[in-house]
Amino acid sequence: MAPFDEGFRMKLFVTGGAGFIGSHVVQKAIEADHQVTVFDNLSKGYRALVDPRATLIEGDLADLGRVTEALAGHDAVIHLAATSIIRETIDDPAGAFRNNVTNGINLLEGMRAVGIHKIINSSTAAVYGQPQTIPVPETEPKHPITPYGASKAAFELALEAYHAIYGLQAISLRYFNAYGPRDEQQPRTRAVPKWVGAVLQQQPVDVYWQGRQYRDYVYVGDIAEAHLRVLPLDGCNAFNIGSGQGVYMLDVLETLGRITGLAPIIRDLGERPGDPAKLVADTTRLQQAVGWRPQVALEAGLRKTVLYYQNALVAGPHFNAADGAV
Repeated sequence: MAPFDEGFRMKLFVTGGAGFIGSHVVQKAIEADHQVTVFDNLSKGYRALVDPRATLIEGDLADLGRVTEALAGHDAVIHLAATSIIRETIDDPAGAFRNNVTNGINLLEGMRAVGIHKIINSSTAAVYGQPQTIPVPETEPKHPITPYGASKAAFELALEAYHAIYGLQAISLRYFNAYGPRDEQQPRTRAVPKWVGAVLQQQPVDVYWQGRQYRDYVYVGDIAEAHLRVLPLDGCNAFNIGSGQGVYMLDVLETLGRITGLAPIIRDLGERPGDPAKLVADTTRLQQAVGWRPQVALEAGLRKTVLYYQNALVAGPHFNAADGAV
């Protein structure tokens, strides 16, 4: 899939650009000749993951004055900063809503103050809760079952209100299971980076439900590409970001074993409340709107991911332009 040429170049303000997905979005944007400013408090992100061609501002969205000053002169915002570790949002729901909703409103108010009218918002399949339709369309009712999902759904509603009253152009991208290089989130909760690290170090791999959950894994480079493709869109809308294909988590683990040549040491932890049995994206709407389709097959993406973590075990978190290749 060729890069989408929207016919213009923008000055982009990327919150959370020092994180896993954010670092790939920043890299893709720079490779498409956009100018990029990263705004990140580095509480979960890493300076080492930021493309050196971007401008990095260390700041917090809770500081309205700071964010408003930093926003001046930009054309659009890509908003990825969030509390996204599910366990943390369950243990501290008030903190999750403060960061994901209240601080998000600060960002919108800063945008209003300096005259920015476009935002691409990082959302999640967690807004659906336990979906009744598989694959899940964007029309599926939103019934989140975690504070994380609820906070993301609440911010989507805020975007709808800002669109209706202030003319904000807002696109929310609902990620399904993202994976790939640079996922350095601590503590590690996502399956792929946990499993890769455990397999490489021959430590027990924790699984739930005997690995029979059926999930949609989408490579981070494909996710990053989607952010650029939707930049020209106007209105207020939401799109699913997934591969459109499901895979049992146990099969992902077996693929990692084949790639590394190391047999996973499986430790089954039984059932875990709150896990949907099946979660697969219907991406028809995004394909029709901007021609986006995932390009990296699961095994190819896992090979890129394993290579990154093999190097990271020695060098630690690091930016490598080859990580974002699609």
